[in-house]
Amino acid sequence: MPLLSEEQIRRAKSVDLLSYLQIHEPDSIKKCGANEYCLKAHDSFKISNGKWHWFSQSIGGASALDFLIKVHGIGFLEAVQSLTNGTVDTVHQNNQFSRISSPPTPKKPFLLPPQNKNNDRVIAYLRGRGIGKGIIRRCIEFGMLYESVNGRCVFVGMDGSIPKFACERGTMDSGKKDVSGSNKQFSFNLPPNNPNTTNLAILESPIDVLAHHEIHSIGRTGWDGYRLSLGGVGSTALKSFLDRHPKITDIHLCLDADDAGKDATNRIAKELLSDARYKQLRITVSPPPVGKDYADTLQAIIQMNFEKTKSCHPIEAEPVI
Repeated sequence: MPLLSEEQIRRAKSVDLLSYLQIHEPDSIKKCGANEYCLKAHDSFKISNGKWHWFSQSIGGASALDFLIKVHGIGFLEAVQSLTNGTVDTVHQNNQFSRISSPPTPKKPFLLPPQNKNNDRVIAYLRGRGIGKGIIRRCIEFGMLYESVNGRCVFVGMDGSIPKFACERGTMDSGKKDVSGSNKQFSFNLPPNNPNTTNLAILESPIDVLAHHEIHSIGRTGWDGYRLSLGGVGSTALKSFLDRHPKITDIHLCLDADDAGKDATNRIAKELLSDARYKQLRITVSPPPVGKDYADTLQAIIQMNFEKTKSCHPIEAEPVI
């Protein structure tokens, strides 16, 4: 077996994945943010700042070498040689990501995180974010929300009454992740009061979904519809939802007001408009009016209402003795 020099290994490790794919698998990638790329066949595969992560498979890396070994299943020796000896084209010719020749990694079984003895921390956290008691209670009763033994919020996505997806959100920190084995096609969504509604609001995260509901509740707008979390900016959850709910006619794109959210809004709108299956849809772009997302908007509304209340009931100063 030929030996590898330290220089060969160093050069192989220096090849970033985006450059590799742009040269050898250009049809497999698409831009999904200002500084982020995704794989067309797998929305949960993200490439950003020289690193990559395949969220649904819980694997990642920092180079094309890691990709060849962990995803294409190529041995270390062959992978280094192909990246440094100019043999990539012959070794991986036509080896598109959607047609991996090596046996796929067995998908991890989907198991919900163990539940805590109560939901006190989750309720306190969401109340602190301005979410009303009523919608929190409703989500808990429907099995869509609970507190894990680690004190995290667990948002559950259902296929009917069967959990198929879950994501965790820290109550004491900013940590968040999808639960291993989750099926993104059944991302967290909040059903409407009227099951015959034809409205669907699209947001990035479960917190934004709840905030969107609370904003319309506070404003008593009367808006009713499904509210779907994409779990990011990919369109997997949206297209699966539309296939299961063919009566939807009005879509409100309520993604974040940052560059990634704006790019995703434009991309998703183009995807829907160019697909004959969704020709009946009316698309409205409804970014958060204040802040980066609807959670920010809710906080701004709560603060504004507090200031109004305070100005209507000024506190009298105590007399100076």
